[in-house]
Amino acid sequence: MPELPDLEVIAANLAPRVVGQAIRGAEALHPAFLQSTDPPLAEMEGRKVDGIGRRGKYLLFHLSGGLHFVVHLMRAGWVWHGATRYGATKSTVFRIELDDGNDLRVIEAGFPKLTRGWLLRSLEEEPLAALGVEPLGDDFTRERFQEIVAGKRRQIKRLLVDQKLIAGIGNAYSDEILFEAQLSPFRYAHTLTPEELERLWRAIPGVLRWAISEIKARVGDDLYQEEERSFLRVHGRAGKPCPRCGTPIGEVLLSGQRTDFCPKCQHVDEFPPGSGAQGVPRHEE
Repeated sequence: MPELPDLEVIAANLAPRVVGQAIRGAEALHPAFLQSTDPPLAEMEGRKVDGIGRRGKYLLFHLSGGLHFVVHLMRAGWVWHGATRYGATKSTVFRIELDDGNDLRVIEAGFPKLTRGWLLRSLEEEPLAALGVEPLGDDFTRERFQEIVAGKRRQIKRLLVDQKLIAGIGNAYSDEILFEAQLSPFRYAHTLTPEELERLWRAIPGVLRWAISEIKARVGDDLYQEEERSFLRVHGRAGKPCPRCGTPIGEVLLSGQRTDFCPKCQHVDEFPPGSGAQGVPRHEE
């Protein structure tokens, strides 16, 4: 699933292609894609794309006249830009025809089709209204983070991926953040010391900015259609040596999600009772 770093690069690479272009027409090619009805989709016609941004895991297309087209790419959706003359395939769930002879399309192969879109009059409407703080924003201060974490009897990985608390972090980058902070994903937030909270707060924007630069270095200006995560240090590297200490990377299911970590660097000798994790990792000196 595309997360904050992926979407930042997609937005940056897409902007030179479509910002300033007028929309000739918009069409939902899968009945479940468009989740809003007011304003109607026809309201997009004739408006220009004024800018592209991101909120949490949503791509934002800011249109002239104050409308916003919002897209969630879910697990397997991607954005395609190319000549209108190329016919839409079965994988095309939405298309916008631009006045320069190109299309902007949302592509999702296979079934079920999970990508979703909304045409909104305000960024304060659902599905954006309930999102938490942006981890790369100026308001993601140490004090704000402490307020988010304070007293929560929840595992810190589950806290990091809760979009109502912090917007944009998913399974992959929560693993990387916890590795950077040298914290077990199975620790409960209320047990963290002030020093550990500081490490975690600093790791969040640090890892996300690092990931954005690594993705950009690999894809350049392309609109890539597969996740670029070859640079990650723990996520997706189960059984491979930790880049910091050489211990094999552990992997378990935590609440149905794959969770990868270094047992030594992240101090995971065993899972706490009630953690929901399957299996008990051990490491030996």
